[in-house]
Amino acid sequence: AFGGLLMTGGAIGDRYGRKGALLGGLLVFGLGALLGGLADSAEVILVARGAMGVAAAFVMPATLSLLIEIFPPAERPTAIAVWSGFAGGGAAIGPALTGLFVTGWWFVPSWGWEAGFLYNVPVVAAVMIAVVLWLPRSRDEHPRHLDPAGAALSIVAMTALIYGIIEGPEQGWTSAPVLSAFAVAVIFGAVLLRWQQRARHPMLPLELFGDRRFSIGSAVVTMTFVVMIGFWFLFALYVQFVLGYSALEAGLATMPEALSSMVVAPFTAPLAARYGSRRIMAVGFAVLALTFLPLALVDTDTSYWFLLGPLVLAGAGLSLAMTPATNDIMVATPYDKAGIGSAVNDTARELGAALGIATLGALSTSIYRGTVDVAHLPPEVASPAAESMGAAIEAAYQLSRSGTLGEAAAQATITETGQAFTTAFAQTMAISGAVSALAAIALLVGHLTQARRGSLV
Repeated sequence: AFGGLLMTGGAIGDRYGRKGALLGGLLVFGLGALLGGLADSAEVILVARGAMGVAAAFVMPATLSLLIEIFPPAERPTAIAVWSGFAGGGAAIGPALTGLFVTGWWFVPSWGWEAGFLYNVPVVAAVMIAVVLWLPRSRDEHPRHLDPAGAALSIVAMTALIYGIIEGPEQGWTSAPVLSAFAVAVIFGAVLLRWQQRARHPMLPLELFGDRRFSIGSAVVTMTFVVMIGFWFLFALYVQFVLGYSALEAGLATMPEALSSMVVAPFTAPLAARYGSRRIMAVGFAVLALTFLPLALVDTDTSYWFLLGPLVLAGAGLSLAMTPATNDIMVATPYDKAGIGSAVNDTARELGAALGIATLGALSTSIYRGTVDVAHLPPEVASPAAESMGAAIEAAYQLSRSGTLGEAAAQATITETGQAFTTAFAQTMAISGAVSALAAIALLVGHLTQARRGSLV
């Protein structure tokens, strides 16, 4: 729902008012969270989550496009940098807060799974009050007609694409549902491009991608989230499955990365202004490459203190790469299309996240299955262990409780699968580091090539 509606949400905000889109999105998000917290069935929870996704598709584009209205040009890069830092850090803080309220910790009592929804309600209420009191109205002063056909085509194309990417590792890349989703995405995507070329008032003017700042910025945001979401996903599994962290402890373990991202982000604006955004993006990917290097050396008993350095570097690299890219996207976008520019930025993040989980998740699973040795494991757990460490742990736990599997056999299962998962995690991080290094080199070479051409003109 979120990824498929981003373009539409941004366009509606531009046409009818970004403040109104933000308030409406927040209201629906809060109501969805309330519904989820009071739900008594899985179906109601799914409806609540869907409503929250739809609402977020209006909130996210509006927040970034409102910055263009509020801040003068000289201050916008810093404002966008702060926005990017909090957006990146929020991806780590959100799960940690949810785990804190759901499971409890120290002086915070456990409120149950409902708290994962309900704590959003007072937060949304407070934000809505602040928006009403302090944010100005913002909309295109010369609004164009909406593009309903373009909106419908983009919703179908993006929803199908993201669905196929997410479900590919689970159902199989050659399964009928996944292939059908990709076919729908290709067909509707092609029709969308053709329509945007011919429409009198296109939702997404394709000439925006002719600006290198816009196209390269979008590509960098996507690639940043490919490696970072893959890292967050696998890191959480590693510290829980192998190091024995609880879900809450795993969320709290990533807090240094979130704090680093928020601290570094404001400094990227003056750095980009002085050295050029593409250089800073290249430095960001170089820092991410350095992040993944030590993670390629982890073992089954690695200390958290060893992981702390890479976590801090990850936050810094995220802000250095993503913040100038987001600023380039918004600078290249005309004011009257600020919501669409913001939506493209958010869509790039969402697409990168889906690709990161799908590709790096599938890669680590493949390495795990090729590494784990189940020949000497008890037959009751051999089959689950061959699939994944999570399945092996669940099977060993259930069989141990029933008395079917002895403690020694259960421990042997966890030891073998833990070593295989660690190998998979380490090798996947090494590949992520190589990809990040290649991205840094490509950006730097592109910058030098463009500078050389400019000097020859």
